[in-house]
Amino acid sequence: MPAVLRRPLSKTRDVRLTARLRAKPEAVYRALTSARELTRWWLLGAETDARNAGRVRMVWPRVRNGDGTRCRGFGEREGVFVDLEPGRKVAWLFRPARGDSHAPPLVSVFIEGRGAGSEVTLIHAGFPSGPAADEVYCGYSRAWEDGLAKLKLFLETGRTCKMERMDLEAVRILTRSRR
Repeated sequence: MPAVLRRPLSKTRDVRLTARLRAKPEAVYRALTSARELTRWWLLGAETDARNAGRVRMVWPRVRNGDGTRCRGFGEREGVFVDLEPGRKVAWLFRPARGDSHAPPLVSVFIEGRGAGSEVTLIHAGFPSGPAADEVYCGYSRAWEDGLAKLKLFLETGRTCKMERMDLEAVRILTRSRR
C-alpha cells in the first residue's frame, strides 16, 4: 500500500471579512483614520495621527449581546498606523492586550472602489490554529464583523449603533430599503 502524504495542518488562521458599502473609498478611509469619525460610529474615544508610523489609540465600548449581557470587548488599544494608502488601505499594528497572547498585532483593511461604492476587506492574520486559541479567534471574528457592520450602517444611512452588537446580515437587512 502506498504511503499517504498528509499536508501539515496550518499553524495559523486568519479573520477575513468582506463587505460591500455604498460609500466612496475616500469616505471609508476617512472613517477608519480620523479620530472624530471613529468616535461618531464605533468608538468611545480615539486619538489618531493618520500617517505611516503615526500613533493610534482606540477605546471601544462594551457592547450588549442580544440577551442584554455585556461582551468582553477590546477595551483600549494603542498602536501605530503601519501602511496607509489614502482611499485604498489602512493597517494598524496594535500592542498586545494584557493576557491576550493569542491575538496577532497586525490588522489590515483593503478598500477597493466598486462603481459608486466600495468593497472593504478586513484581514487580521496569524491567529494560532489550536483549540487553546479558539475563544480568542472567535471573539475577534465577532468583534471585527461588528465593526464592519457598524461602518456599513454609518456610511450608508448616517445611523450609529455603538452599544449593540451588529452583524453584516442584520445591517444588510437594515440598509436594503435604502437602495
